[in-house]
Amino acid sequence: MKKLLYIHGFRSSAKSSTILNLKANYHEVEVHAFDVTHHPAESIKKIEDYVREHDIEILAGSSLGGYYTLCARVDIPKIAVNPAISPENSLSFLPEIGTEVEYYNERADGVQTFRCTLDDLNEFVGIEKHITPVTHIIGSDKDELLGDLRDQYRELVGDRFHESSQLGHRITPDFLVIPTGDFYKVLKLFL
Repeated sequence: MKKLLYIHGFRSSAKSSTILNLKANYHEVEVHAFDVTHHPAESIKKIEDYVREHDIEILAGSSLGGYYTLCARVDIPKIAVNPAISPENSLSFLPEIGTEVEYYNERADGVQTFRCTLDDLNEFVGIEKHITPVTHIIGSDKDELLGDLRDQYRELVGDRFHESSQLGHRITPDFLVIPTGDFYKVLKLFL
């Protein structure tokens, strides 16, 4: 059984409905997850260390977690779902920037609120993506949060971009269903 590490998005946690759905239904993989923050250097290092220490074979993530997936310097298959490819720009428009907000899900560290400022977003400037021949991106033109990034996704991965009709920005149950969900169709390339 292959080991999959899934990285959640901004304001979420390892207890997101996506991760819980993967753990409950994806019996072909051993699903791993942990909490990350909006601080890229520490989050990316945590991902890279975890991949090496736990012999992770597939890395995946959505939104900000998709960005971290693209940036992690690991040479394993990577699947980024609606990645925020320039968080310093795309996140700056969110109404929660600069205010104290709650995480959507319970976090392992017990912290339930945080503040992300424009200064925090500057931490994303200059972080390079590590795109390999086994890096795939799934996205759509219906992303209500980040907008239509399909051209940028194609520029990053070429024909390894997969357009999804099942996807807005949020991941729906249809997107994950086995065997017809668009995420499963890409994951199956590595099983």
